[in-house]
Amino acid sequence: MSVGEERVPDPAPTPAAILLAAGLGRRLGGVPKFALRIDGLSLFERLVDALRQSGIDDIGAVIGPYADRLLPLAQRCGVRVVWQGVPGAPLACSQRLAVQDHRARQMPRLRRDLLLLVADLPLLTDADIVLLLHAWRARPPAVQALVPVVDGVRGHPVCLSWEAASAVDRLPPAQGVRDWLAGAGDAVQRLVTDRVAHVTDVDTPEDLAALRRRLWPRSVDW
Repeated sequence: MSVGEERVPDPAPTPAAILLAAGLGRRLGGVPKFALRIDGLSLFERLVDALRQSGIDDIGAVIGPYADRLLPLAQRCGVRVVWQGVPGAPLACSQRLAVQDHRARQMPRLRRDLLLLVADLPLLTDADIVLLLHAWRARPPAVQALVPVVDGVRGHPVCLSWEAASAVDRLPPAQGVRDWLAGAGDAVQRLVTDRVAHVTDVDTPEDLAALRRRLWPRSVDW
């Protein structure tokens, strides 16, 4: 670099992503929600493909129950597995495992940001993720987290800076991302959008029936 030439900062590395797929699916009768298939492709595979198409190549998944179903999917997709060994543990527990895995793998070199998302988002596409990433890269310097909000409902993925992920990791054991967001004030930015993919999940039989109506005549099955 010549004298007087201004150095252009290196672009921030693309965030990593971790899918939270350790739920029991109790409200659906005890079924692995990530294995729900749309036109023969599981939600897990669809989400991994959407993340990769958006430019994210560092992808992990927190799994626990139904490992016999999810592990082959994760291996086929080339996704790193983070084990959740407590059946029925709350989502906050999976979130803590996710940020711990992320920090352990990134330190001390990359310190990438992190996208956290539940594994039952049937409508989420790479276009939704790309728009979220664009907003993340354009955020003010003080913002450490970005949350999509549709009609007042918070959705996924949640974007966390390295600093925010580290702060979540320092919380008391029973607390998770929601607890940190609640106390982070202006460090949290809401991305208000009408893209319902961010808030459409499959928790109940009613959710499943609504999804089938929305996607008909496409097949939606287990």
